[in-house]
Amino acid sequence: MEQTLPIDGIWRLVSSQARDEHGNAIQAPYGTNPIGIITFSQGRMLAAISGREKPSGDAIGPEYSSYGGVFEFDGAVLRVHVDAASDKSRLGGEQVRDVTFETGHMVLTPPLRKYGNRLEQRTLIWAKIS
Repeated sequence: MEQTLPIDGIWRLVSSQARDEHGNAIQAPYGTNPIGIITFSQGRMLAAISGREKPSGDAIGPEYSSYGGVFEFDGAVLRVHVDAASDKSRLGGEQVRDVTFETGHMVLTPPLRKYGNRLEQRTLIWAKIS
């Protein structure tokens, strides 16, 4: 019998947050009303996230990210071995997220990472839909 993990299922993005390298809140990734879905099933995951509004500046459209692959979850840390991604630099790599569950939501927090010219830590909050 296959073991069901607490992350198995389909989740929708509720909100996103970001902090700079000093822990100060900065503009949320994907805007104020992001859209996203993430699925975990039979040891694989797939996520797609986008903003809804066009950002200012030279950007053509809203920020967008997607990736998927085989995942491992130990109850606190999610590791995804990426074999599909909108950003080719992720292919063959590993995406690591701390996972917590708060008031019915799953909170995914990656390590501090460089986005453009600054370091950010982005947090995504998800609600289970099935």
